Amino acid sequence: MKAAKARTERELYRGAPIIGRRKRTRRVPHRIKGDWAETFPSREHIPLSLRFAESLLLSSQLSKLPLLGREQPEDVVRMGPEDVIPILKAVGLEFVLVGAHGIGGWLVQTRATQDVDILVRVKDAKKAADAILNVLPLQMEKHLDVWRFKQNDQYLLDLMLARAPLYKRVFKEFHEISAKGRTVRVPKLEAALATKFAAMVGHYRAPEKRLLDAADFSSMVSANKDIDLALLEEIAELIYSGAGAEAVKYVKDARAGRILEI
Repeated sequence: MKAAKARTERELYRGAPIIGRRKRTRRVPHRIKGDWAETFPSREHIPLSLRFAESLLLSSQLSKLPLLGREQPEDVVRMGPEDVIPILKAVGLEFVLVGAHGIGGWLVQTRATQDVDILVRVKDAKKAADAILNVLPLQMEKHLDVWRFKQNDQYLLDLMLARAPLYKRVFKEFHEISAKGRTVRVPKLEAALATKFAAMVGHYRAPEKRLLDAADFSSMVSANKDIDLALLEEIAELIYSGAGAEAVKYVKDARAGRILEI
């Protein structure tokens, strides 16, 4: 009975990163040998590309695990950044990876997510969509600021159009990191905080989503001591008048251990 249970667990979690087991760490290509605490005195000393290479690998693998009690491994239909980035790179598009995958390196611990979020310029949206649909068997829904791609009624990818002032600015505030031999743009810390602030105060969002956004915001604040508050205020002010000061207050509240009121 125990052997059967162990075998089932191995099948369920096949492909998940195994961290801390010496014989299997080779499955995580960017894993540093030895103790991270000895290699890097603090989180800020870990190279940004390494932080994001680790987080992208982990968030993708976590996202593709079957939901316990709801899915079998063969039923999982989800995507990771590695499924989309090569397609957009192949047609020479500039884009920024946003959403949970795009901020994972800024979090205390990366997490799973249901889709991949890619920020593109409005003028590049059709080119990006055509490239994706030429390779992947997806259906597309067009909305004003986001083009959504799904399969079997499950949303897998969002092309976010950099139409609003906030996202036009985010498109300019990025780090270019290297992961799995490819370069990808991710938002700067302050831009990532601004996008999460916009999401968590947005009344269009479901309450449980806004709470998750607040948790991500707090996690980024907790994991990163060096936040340029002036830059954050400047970027967040593009959301609405007064948003910049509110976003800075949220950072101070998170640092003080206060619950963010959304």
